[in-house]
Amino acid sequence: MKHYYPRGFVLLAFIAFSIIPSSLFSQCTCTGGLPATAIDQKITIAPTKTSTLNFNFQQFDPSIGNLSCVTLHDTLTGNSVTGARNLEPDSIGYLFDLSLTNEVKGPGIDITNFYDTLHGLDSLAPYGIPGDTITYGPDNFVPDPFGVDKTGGNPAYLGVGTVNFSYKITGGMIAKKGSTNYSSLITTVIGGIMKLTYYWCPATPLGATISNFSAYKKDGTISLQWLATNDQSDITYEIQYSKDAEAWAGAGTVPVGSAPTGTVAQYQYQYHPAATDVGEIYFRIKRRDGQGNISYSVVKVINLQQDDQRPGIQIYPNPVSNRVTVQFDEPQSGVYSLELISTTGQIVQQKQVQLQGNSLTSMELSAHPARGIYFLRAKDIIRNRQFLTKVIVD
Repeated sequence: MKHYYPRGFVLLAFIAFSIIPSSLFSQCTCTGGLPATAIDQKITIAPTKTSTLNFNFQQFDPSIGNLSCVTLHDTLTGNSVTGARNLEPDSIGYLFDLSLTNEVKGPGIDITNFYDTLHGLDSLAPYGIPGDTITYGPDNFVPDPFGVDKTGGNPAYLGVGTVNFSYKITGGMIAKKGSTNYSSLITTVIGGIMKLTYYWCPATPLGATISNFSAYKKDGTISLQWLATNDQSDITYEIQYSKDAEAWAGAGTVPVGSAPTGTVAQYQYQYHPAATDVGEIYFRIKRRDGQGNISYSVVKVINLQQDDQRPGIQIYPNPVSNRVTVQFDEPQSGVYSLELISTTGQIVQQKQVQLQGNSLTSMELSAHPARGIYFLRAKDIIRNRQFLTKVIVD
């Protein structure tokens, strides 16, 4: 008995990236029951006969906010056509059982469909005589094309790289009655859309206390920098790190120093990874004042296995009214496009700037946009790089 299956390949597909208001289809809520904001990515799979697909989605940039949960919607459809041939020298009556399993898997997500059907009882002529073969189908082996699965703020989805998913069809057709001396060929065709949705919440608001927090790796050392308004004299900044963005530990503290009350000071901290530090490490700044009040910075992530990471950007003031200043973590050179993007993905305002070894630039909000959450994107036109951060327009 022989069974034949199509060979797999790596999927090259069109990915559509969009940001939509979570009120349309909210899966998660933020603190206080507020709806989370949704960011969609879609991969369209053209009809294909392959049985194995590998595809990637972009990770969620933790500098935008806190990832609340992740949802995958699978709208794939599939049909199979099965051929069978009697290899016996005599006529045989066959009853075949076609069983197929198709599965979409990613970190914390598994959407599985099972299909099982009987074909026959059919009499096939002796081998080599007309009537020794039969074809079944097409069979719709995905009767419910609207699969969905959800996971929490899984750290595998955090970063500036990609997260891997796979699709696989397994199974076959066996004879429940008849002979074992037959051959079969199963051809499957699948196609449709995979939609991954990130639901995120704003980071803990800090007002004017901490801003421009950045983290980047260079020569084995992780540099942390931030600005802070010293409104008291007994403030302590604790650097915290985590392996999963959930359990946090202290790495060190930085006192407020001698900066006068009411002024803005720049703080730095060098984190030297231990031998046990591997993969991704998350960082945040914990601020404690003399009355015991605690607040936190946004979370930054560093991947120790990747090459030295390119610098990010910070913007201030934030919230912004008329003019936004953009600060790169390291000096830049080249032509950059500054884009203010709405939560629906529309470019609201755009400006092109030339940087020559400097880390600061700015953009005037000439046509003042409506109040709300936006994103500022700085695109390196020549090197095809981009930096993204959240902006609140007041």
